[in-house]
Amino acid sequence: MDHKGGFMNDKEIMEQIKHHEGYRETVYFDSVGVPTVGYGHALLEGSRVPAVVADILFEQDYNDASKDYTLLALRWGFNDIDTVRRGIIINMLFNMGMSRVSKFQKMLTALQMGEYDKAADEMLDSRWATQVGKRADELADLMRKGE
Repeated sequence: MDHKGGFMNDKEIMEQIKHHEGYRETVYFDSVGVPTVGYGHALLEGSRVPAVVADILFEQDYNDASKDYTLLALRWGFNDIDTVRRGIIINMLFNMGMSRVSKFQKMLTALQMGEYDKAADEMLDSRWATQVGKRADELADLMRKGE
């Protein structure tokens, strides 16, 4: 960086900050314990996230949930279910993650057997259903009908 006459333009200042902050793809705790990501972006309550960034994060999370669905469906032997029910499981994986969805063993067994009413009952008989309310009701209804 050439700083003739003590002048730095915005691009040079940004590059300097990036150099000092360093880039981290994953969230970490900074030196004072604040969750941080990227080039020192603090993740504080009330932090602004532009829609374009939220869309990128959403797509990444969706792709992760979709990959988890493939693993779960192969593990439990229901990889041939219809796209509506596939979407329900991806929705749950997006919301809770693989470790929590894997605990729905009665629901997963019901899916394996093609018993969609039972799978829906198991979805609703959970702490998750109480926490998410209408979302669980809608997904259970879709699980029963397949549409």
